Amino acid sequence: MPRLIVAVDEANATLRRLARYWETFRQKDDPKTSPAIAALEEALWVGRAARVHVIFDGRPQSTVLRGTARELFATVILARFTADTWQVLAPDAGPAPKQRHLQRGHFHVVQHGGVDETQAIRMTDADVVAWLTNPDDPTA
Repeated sequence: MPRLIVAVDEANATLRRLARYWETFRQKDDPKTSPAIAALEEALWVGRAARVHVIFDGRPQSTVLRGTARELFATVILARFTADTWQVLAPDAGPAPKQRHLQRGHFHVVQHGGVDETQAIRMTDADVVAWLTNPDDPTA
């Protein structure tokens, strides 16, 4: 099965809207939680085992997803951020690193309270399609 990458843009707003939409149209016998949010929760908890990777733009509020966002995400990737954004998305990593001009393709990776500056793999659209459709091909 090929990898599936789910990108959720503006996670806070998207999740609130999904919950509000479900509240509006939910019937009496329907589950309380939106099926879309339930599926996303499932992907977050078992996604890698099923070759599903979820990428959030923004931090999902724990009031929408069950559990807390910090428990769901082991890695936070940040580039061009403000100190306020750092405190919201990576509070356990301490104060935001001093901003200096990062080279193109560089970003900060926060894991287990530590911070590392690293560089992204730069891929063309064709490279990404090849990697997603045939991940076991060493040339992709």
